[in-house]
Amino acid sequence: MRNVVLFVATLIAATLVPQSAPKSPAAGAADLPAGVKPKVLLLIFDPPVESEGRKRLHEVMHWSDPEWNSKEYAADLKECSGGYADYQIVETVEVDEYPVKKDGFRYDFAGLRDVMAGKQPHHDPDAIDYLAILKQFDVAARVDKGEIDELWLQMMPYSGSWESTMAGDGAYFCNSDPLPGVKCSRSFIVMGFNYERGVGEMLEDYGHRTESILTHVFGGWDAAKKKTAWDRFTLYDKIAPGEAACGNVHFAPNSTGDYEWGNATPVLSNCDDWLNYPDLRPDLKGTKRTVTCADWGNGNIRLHHKWWLSHLPRAAGSSDGKLNHWWAYTADFNRWPESNGRAPAPKK
Repeated sequence: MRNVVLFVATLIAATLVPQSAPKSPAAGAADLPAGVKPKVLLLIFDPPVESEGRKRLHEVMHWSDPEWNSKEYAADLKECSGGYADYQIVETVEVDEYPVKKDGFRYDFAGLRDVMAGKQPHHDPDAIDYLAILKQFDVAARVDKGEIDELWLQMMPYSGSWESTMAGDGAYFCNSDPLPGVKCSRSFIVMGFNYERGVGEMLEDYGHRTESILTHVFGGWDAAKKKTAWDRFTLYDKIAPGEAACGNVHFAPNSTGDYEWGNATPVLSNCDDWLNYPDLRPDLKGTKRTVTCADWGNGNIRLHHKWWLSHLPRAAGSSDGKLNHWWAYTADFNRWPESNGRAPAPKK
């Protein structure tokens, strides 16, 4: 979904190591995907405000520092992937303007301030003009040349971006429909971040990106049917009493509703078994233990998402034609036929 306003200036707690860290695969495993260093172009739409001594918008509005957020986000992804996904911000551009929308509209400070204060409605249509931004910064050509692998947009509220979207040859649904008309020999992802918020919300964006890519890889997603490893990884107690695994981005193992990461109700879960995947196959019964929100940060969005991402399998080898290293699909999707979108999507 598009980033929507939630007037919160709170920064998420400092990075903590998840309570259950995945075990490192055996050193030297020949079939273990090598770590990757995806190259990122970071565009920060944070214009100076003339009436406030040319302070940046995030300073005037007391929002998060977008550059700091981006560095923390990259560090969290590296930690959660066991060092596999080491995102490199190879270029940072501070864009001294508000992003353009599809109908050509741009906010200015006064207009955005009035929207934030509820004095006037937000602009409609809201959608950002992705194609204009890609053209302005020559993104597709740079991806083709191997200079960058993806684009991160740090923007203010009401910018109209998706949390993630895919473009280029083979692009498919990635928490939003793919961008049409982008000529590029590789597919690439544009991440859209809202620096009114914190690193936890950025990790949520990556979590939904992960859900979309793994749904493509496994040919669908219906946790209740328990047909694939991806289905079973995302089980939570509400839909499968006594059989919870790791849940999904919105539902922890014991959640009863969306975003309920602070539920103290104890439930049985085999979440720790997924740190040893695929050893839990083929019966997937595993060893269950009682878990509560204390296992994933007592309701802290950043800590829950780090816990969830840290449980994604990242072992050597394959099972049922799918890599046992799911981070390889989310961070290096062009490399693998199951995730690159240029091969027919598998079917359940």
